[in-house]
Order: sequence, then structure tokens, then C-alpha cells
Amino acid sequence: MKPTKLIVLVIVIMALGIPQVFAGGSCSKEEVQKAVDYAAKLLSTKGKAAFPELENFRFCGEEGYVFVSDMDGVMLMHPISKKLVGVNQTTIQDPKGKYFYAEFIGKIKKDKQGWVGYSWMNPVTKAIDTKCTYVKSTTMDGKKVFCGAGVYGISEAGCK
Repeated sequence: MKPTKLIVLVIVIMALGIPQVFAGGSCSKEEVQKAVDYAAKLLSTKGKAAFPELENFRFCGEEGYVFVSDMDGVMLMHPISKKLVGVNQTTIQDPKGKYFYAEFIGKIKKDKQGWVGYSWMNPVTKAIDTKCTYVKSTTMDGKKVFCGAGVYGISEAGCK
């Protein structure tokens, strides 16, 4: 490949956000935290009226999304798996037996925000991988809720 073609290819890849795909399909913890902070602010200002915007909100190369849950663990909004909406998630275990959703709630109650690591199927590789999820407390229409988003490719120890 000629150097000028290579330069053009690199510029196009950077403009499309494809380096994340080359890096294993993951994005940084900072990008995830920024997205969740945005969602928490949107929920606190718009309430449930923010759901349509959050259902379409993507980050990290269009793969990242945010979910919203109440403090009992009932999913209020999930843009990818609509069948989860209205269902209590606290009894779900990862393949290693960890009740990660209950940990989300524990983290929220203790620190109001934070990271939780667990094992889950990576939709890109179709293999069980460590998923690192950031959750944050907010209010929605006067009710305490939390929102969150996760990223693969970060070790459980790095998910702090």
C-alpha cells in the first residue's frame, strides 16, 4: 500500500471511531463514566421523558449504551434488551455465581456511584469475559434510581 493511501485509511479509521474495534472492541472507563454521568444528569432534569433520548444514545463506537433501574433492581429502561424492562434483575448471577446486579445496588447505597466487575458473555467475541460496569445514583421524577453502562476488556482488579 502506498504511504498516501495508508495515511488516508488511518484518517478515515480515526474519523469513524474504528480504533476501538482494533483494540478489541472496548473503550475506556473514562468514556463509560462520562456517558453515565450524562445520563444521570438527563434523568434528573427530564425525568422519564429522557428515556427516548437515552434509548438512542450510543458511545464508544456506537456499541456503548446506558440502562436505567430502580433501587429495587427492576429494569426501567434498556435500549438493547427490551424484555428486561419491568423485570427484577437482583437474582441474576454471572457464570461464576456472582449476583452482580445486587452488587450494583449495594455500591449505589454505599457510595452513590462506582464500578462493579463481573463475568458476562462478550457480544463481539461470544466468549465469557470480564465486564466492568459503572453505576451512578440519580433522581427521576422525584424517585431515586440509578443508571449504568459497562465495558469489556478491563480486568476485575482494574474495575475499581
